[in-house]
Amino acid sequence: MKGWRIHKALITLVLTLTLAASLSGCKYNSFDEYLEALGMKDAEDSAVESSSGASVIVSEDSTTSEQGASVVSSIDSSNAASSENSDDAAAQDTSKEKRADSDFESYYQSSDSLASDEEMQKQRAAIGLTDTGIASIKEKQKGLYCYERLTESGKTLYVEILTIMQNLGKDILVSTTSDEAVELVFDYVCADHPEIFYVDGYQYTNYTVDGVITKISFSGNYIYDKDEIARRETLINEYVNKCLEGAPNSEDDYYAIKYVYEYIIENTEYDVNAADNQNICSVFMTGKSVCNGYAKATQYLLNKLGIPCTLCVGTVNTKTSKGVRHAWNLVLCNNVYYYVDTTWGDSSYQTSSGESADATKLPKVNYDYLNVTSAEITQNHTFSDVLDVPVCTNTTDNYYVREDEYFTSAELSLVGDLFKRRYADGSDNVTIKCASKEVYDSIFEELITNRKVFDYLQGDNSVVSYTTFADTKTIIIWLK
Repeated sequence: MKGWRIHKALITLVLTLTLAASLSGCKYNSFDEYLEALGMKDAEDSAVESSSGASVIVSEDSTTSEQGASVVSSIDSSNAASSENSDDAAAQDTSKEKRADSDFESYYQSSDSLASDEEMQKQRAAIGLTDTGIASIKEKQKGLYCYERLTESGKTLYVEILTIMQNLGKDILVSTTSDEAVELVFDYVCADHPEIFYVDGYQYTNYTVDGVITKISFSGNYIYDKDEIARRETLINEYVNKCLEGAPNSEDDYYAIKYVYEYIIENTEYDVNAADNQNICSVFMTGKSVCNGYAKATQYLLNKLGIPCTLCVGTVNTKTSKGVRHAWNLVLCNNVYYYVDTTWGDSSYQTSSGESADATKLPKVNYDYLNVTSAEITQNHTFSDVLDVPVCTNTTDNYYVREDEYFTSAELSLVGDLFKRRYADGSDNVTIKCASKEVYDSIFEELITNRKVFDYLQGDNSVVSYTTFADTKTIIIWLK
């Protein structure tokens, strides 16, 4: 980002800043560790098909994970090995073989096999994991992005893990003998369900006979007890109800997405020290968060409005470094997919992260990341391979296109019309989004270098300030 002031008689440089975003607010020491905290597996350890569903990487030799505290105990004639996946877990460096979904099916157990352990079956039934209960819960998951990318057996495991966590269950038998399946499906559940703010990892126990896993039990890592969860849910509901009271009543999804984007930005401060900044509590309870909180809150609110929204994770390139961990969203707007990054739309992120030294040179809401294409988002965002995501090419519901601020040519008469509209609606700036570098350079030359911007200003203006974002090809002219 570059901020300048231009005098009518001459051009004077007062501030030069380069726009690139960083995520200094995620508290983890490595990207692998961050993905685990999100409930997202490292790209090296997972594979996802783009068509029928999710592939899982499994190991020929089933071994105990070393990602956390391990416990080995004797149960009957079997060895039970527990392993934990949590925020502080170190990345496991093991060689794994990729298998297709059809092969992966062999790692799931039948109802008859599960029923062989009567006590464990009673524990499952107590939280609704019966054949009827599973079918009912599956029906409620239909349409969720990650859920729909699993095989039928994977969906069963998804429902089991989801139900166990919703009930704060511990050591509940699941229908797979693959700990890699547990890891992947746990990731998918977390990506689909931002309301599960009280889980920051999981534990599982492998029951083995002669080195072969015969069954696995699962527990979530619960950071709050039942009473604290209920208290927080009450506060979250108060925020959400207040927010949604003002949501636009329109069948056009664009207006709801824009509303949520603006509402979160206007009511949240980017704060690397915010409590609970990896879940929705930070946004909804304290109004302070970092990228993961922003993204999950965006997802939560849009889902409440009936708009499918998915959590995306990966890395971004910033002004000072490359490969900085980050989170954003994939959203379905009017039946077309777009990407949204609420964090990067917040000027408080730019100033608090050191990307801009002057908040007056930034609009409160930056719309460069509202309903953008894959080509736009991947200029500085790189997706993790944990989840297959679509290539988004449509620009119909991009913010600048919808608001008539998108320029495919350097037509100055259209620029003049935009100035008139912004003066009429009382805006403090005119934002010009260019379709190409050629258009950007041409408009910049005409308005700034040749000082034709003064032809469109109203009132007595001898000086005008402007801000440029070269990577997103955006020019902001300040009117006030």
